[in-house]
Amino acid sequence: MEKHKILENEAKRDIEIKCYNKAASAFYFALRFLAETLLRKLQWSIPRRDDKLANSIETLGLKNAAKSLRFLYELRKKADYMEESVNKEEIAECVEVYEKGKQELLKQLKR
Repeated sequence: MEKHKILENEAKRDIEIKCYNKAASAFYFALRFLAETLLRKLQWSIPRRDDKLANSIETLGLKNAAKSLRFLYELRKKADYMEESVNKEEIAECVEVYEKGKQELLKQLKR
């Protein structure tokens, strides 16, 4: 099974048991993995910084995927570093945003 799918499945299981912080982080890394896979396929360098990764994806014309990466990164920072936790409403939005970004990246990867 592909790494992004493993992370996605883990995130979905985390949601089922109400571990929203872990799920938010896993969704971000699943999408990041897809973005890095695309850049490798195109023989582009992989930026270390999260904002630079989103910029590279946007340069390819994948605006939804770039927007998704930025949103998921911000939610991941909340989940991993802030006092406040990710709530049920935020994780529901996270799933929607992840799916949009994933679809755009997968479409590009299949070309």
